[in-house]
Amino acid sequence: MILRTKVILIGLLVILLVGVPPGLGQQPPADSRGNLYSIWLKLSLMGHNQSEIEAILNGVTPEQLNRIKNQLRRDVLNSLRRLNLQNEINMSTTEQELYTIREKIRTEIRFAGMENDSRLRRMIRHQFGITLHNI
Repeated sequence: MILRTKVILIGLLVILLVGVPPGLGQQPPADSRGNLYSIWLKLSLMGHNQSEIEAILNGVTPEQLNRIKNQLRRDVLNSLRRLNLQNEINMSTTEQELYTIREKIRTEIRFAGMENDSRLRRMIRHQFGITLHNI
């Protein structure tokens, strides 16, 4: 009887150790709006465009929204710099190469969910000297 009880307790302990993810008690509640930047990126990766994301985050103050957008703009520019985009632009000789460069830029903008942001386009034009049409 005692052996059977021990086996059951050990079995339950193993199930709890395997079934419960580590740090479960440390995770924030699911409805927390703590990191709006992460929420923006998750929504963007789910396929929402900038207008939809702004509508979903309608309870956010304009200052918070501007902070998020500024961070996203910096991240897009940094990603483009890491891709060595300026060198690619300087070395491009054909229209097809410029088209490929523009597609890289559009991809980064879409990834960040900033399709409608004219300020980001101006920043890209200023930084890299290339304009984007019809994103």
